[in-house]
Amino acid sequence: MRHALHLVASILMWILFGWYWYLVMQREVSPSSLRAVGLLLLLSLLGLLGTMAWVAHNKRLAARNRRRGSPIPVSEVLTADHIGRPLAGIDAAALKGAKVVVVSIDAQGRKVLAEAEGVRD
Repeated sequence: MRHALHLVASILMWILFGWYWYLVMQREVSPSSLRAVGLLLLLSLLGLLGTMAWVAHNKRLAARNRRRGSPIPVSEVLTADHIGRPLAGIDAAALKGAKVVVVSIDAQGRKVLAEAEGVRD
């Protein structure tokens, strides 16, 4: 239903667009209209040139980038979380294959990471 409403709204907008162009084409072209069209063309050209210059600049930056290969491997051994609390339980490499990871706090205040039991695919 939503798609049908979008389609109807789009068709109505195009009809309205065509109607306004019909009204515009009925008018006589004046010097101020030509100036407005010229200004619009100039602004469009400046936008295009600015975009092309930005893309060229980004390509030059990417060409100088030294990180062409694979990223530097990060150690999988974690002893603390990002705010410094100690971690306990199985290591991060073992948790990568887990469907669900249970996080809890033990009596010593350590964050304990464990794979959930009984989770099915």
